[in-house]
Amino acid sequence: MIEFVIKSTICQIVLFGFYHFFLQNVKIPVFNRFYLLFSLIFTLLIPLINIRLNLNLAVSPDIHRFSNATGILIQSEKLTTMPIHKITFQSLLTIVYIFVSSLLLLRFILNIYKIVRLIRTSTILNNSRTHIVLVEGKTLPYSFFRYIFLNHSDYESGRIEKELIIHEQTHCIQYHSIDILIIEFAKIIFWFNPIIWLFHKAIQLNHEYLADNKVLSTCDLNDYKNTLLKLVLRNNSTYLASNFNYSFTKKRLIMMTQRNSSDVAIFRKLATVPLFLILLITFAIGQNNKPIIGNVMSIENEWWYPILKKHNIEPSGFNNYEKVFEMGTKNSINNKVVTLENAFFLIKTNDDNYHILKSPLAFHDLDKNIIRCDDGIIETFSFNSNNIKPLHKKIFKKLILKIGDTNLSYEADFVNLDPK
Repeated sequence: MIEFVIKSTICQIVLFGFYHFFLQNVKIPVFNRFYLLFSLIFTLLIPLINIRLNLNLAVSPDIHRFSNATGILIQSEKLTTMPIHKITFQSLLTIVYIFVSSLLLLRFILNIYKIVRLIRTSTILNNSRTHIVLVEGKTLPYSFFRYIFLNHSDYESGRIEKELIIHEQTHCIQYHSIDILIIEFAKIIFWFNPIIWLFHKAIQLNHEYLADNKVLSTCDLNDYKNTLLKLVLRNNSTYLASNFNYSFTKKRLIMMTQRNSSDVAIFRKLATVPLFLILLITFAIGQNNKPIIGNVMSIENEWWYPILKKHNIEPSGFNNYEKVFEMGTKNSINNKVVTLENAFFLIKTNDDNYHILKSPLAFHDLDKNIIRCDDGIIETFSFNSNNIKPLHKKIFKKLILKIGDTNLSYEADFVNLDPK
């Protein structure tokens, strides 16, 4: 989760930064609408995309003799145990996250309910491709999907300017409510990320630019400016709706008179393509570097692979050494000592036998090539037999296993010795 948030946030900072410095003051609202939406979705999906490139790299056998072909080893991570009932800082953060997300979700549901109740309880008039909802309470014009909400008495008396109705019709016809719902869901999940809130503000402002352009295609610029200035101190309480947000008024008035160079606009649009490609290559395409020991090109050619197959064991989160294959549900290394929980060891010797060692907790000293376990089972099998029945099985309470050049030596406190 942390890796997801970091990658997503970096992408959001880059893409929103590009918008802030190079796109928002250019009069290309249609392009900016899709840039903002695509950027938001892109930054939420990019950490989930993993395009692997296979690069076979030769690795010296002296460098810890380690292979992470399955790529799950976590280095330098210390294992700790903690009572289940104890409240940790991480669990406290989780509680806070769930609480705030729940409040935002409840707020979202209540506002949807408020809009639906208004539609069901108010007078509705058909108006071309939209529906006008006449509400009794004092309100500015606002819209949600194909519904435009107007004050009943103001509409009947003709006090609502036609520019305002055209403005809201544009929000409806261009489905700006879809954009609002997408960013609202993003805020519910990623409310802790301030860049998400900046995206929300930018998307809303760009909607106003789009609606303003439509109004100015049929109405006089000065008349429309005067209409906005008359209402600059009034506001609307339905946050999910598209409406006149007057904190944006100054920017909207400036954009109305903005004139662009077509060459500059085209250049800035084209510049977004390499920007997305760079982020895709940086965060989604990884290198699946498969270490090669000697002439071995894949795990299928490792000495331990057919043995694991014979025992129906799937390699996962493993370390691969010259004579030892090991893996565990927790796998970490610190100061050249490997710590494994639910440890599984496969050890090769020079007497045509191999040994399987299992222990809830084990430590492998790489410098001395010594394995230490407090309790577990060690079994001996023959390389030349397809039978998975062990030659010997030993249960121990404490084991110190020294892996020599030719054979094994150990100090152990065996519970029983059960020769097979």
